[in-house]
Amino acid sequence: MNKYIVDDCLPTVPDAGSPDFYRQLVEFGRFVESECRPGCRYDFARWPNLLWQKVEAQMLAGLQQFLRADADGITMLQWYNSGLFIKAAGKIVAFDIVPIPRYYGWLEPEGLTARIAEAIDALLITHAHQDHFDIELVHACQRLGKPVYMHPSAAPVKSGVCPVTDGCRYNLDRISFVAHHACHVWRKTAEEVPLTAFEVDFAGQFRVVFCGDADYTRGLANVATSPDALFITWRNPGPQYEDGYSEQTGTTLDAVRLAVARFAPRRLILEHYGELDHVYKGFSASYEMAINLIEKIEVPATVHFWGDMVKLQGNGETGG
Repeated sequence: MNKYIVDDCLPTVPDAGSPDFYRQLVEFGRFVESECRPGCRYDFARWPNLLWQKVEAQMLAGLQQFLRADADGITMLQWYNSGLFIKAAGKIVAFDIVPIPRYYGWLEPEGLTARIAEAIDALLITHAHQDHFDIELVHACQRLGKPVYMHPSAAPVKSGVCPVTDGCRYNLDRISFVAHHACHVWRKTAEEVPLTAFEVDFAGQFRVVFCGDADYTRGLANVATSPDALFITWRNPGPQYEDGYSEQTGTTLDAVRLAVARFAPRRLILEHYGELDHVYKGFSASYEMAINLIEKIEVPATVHFWGDMVKLQGNGETGG
């Protein structure tokens, strides 16, 4: 019996292969805003939650496809929120992976955290907020001897993580990365939320800058330009770009253009849109904002839904 119950009231899970993908993203976001907040029909605080189970089924199918995919080239799996896996040079590097959002006491599919820990070769975590950091996955990696890298001030005590020093390079066989301590968006100083952005070189074939929630408009002065892919967070880096704030001097597009001018990426990938707990607490899913940026920004830009597998480089590459 299929444990994922069909409910005709639920929206379509966005499918990147569909010509209606953008419309599906917007409809999914609007559904979460109207039907999943406190007291609503699909309130996330209730379990089981049929919307999440429908999304989860697609994510698990995507994970299975990703793990079985040909190892040639550079392949990415978009996971929940900003989480992603990149397969390259015979390794799988994971970034900000949260196996499931545990905020509401939801149950994970049996063995999922252990399965992820077994599959990856290293876990890079930008900061300790719950939508980027999962202590159960950290512990699962630790039991298997898989390295987990974090800012030394962000790592929980006795968690077994590898503290990363600002500006230092670390090696994973043919893959290397440089840690860049950075300022979290909507914070004035880097000390408020210890955070690391990662500049990762995949065997000299492909280089990414993964910002997590780093403010991409300031700091990060030592990051090399022209990455093959730049990953940045949703909405705006601070009140100077946010509508309704007295400090506003520009728009979201202005902020993103600053990042494009600074880093000169070959490809921009937008992250963090539709994060469930942010929407639950009153934010918009903001998919319309992502689509507007994609249509107006001067470099190839994309947004992906959870469970999407993307060929970044190689046969049938879609970017770079």
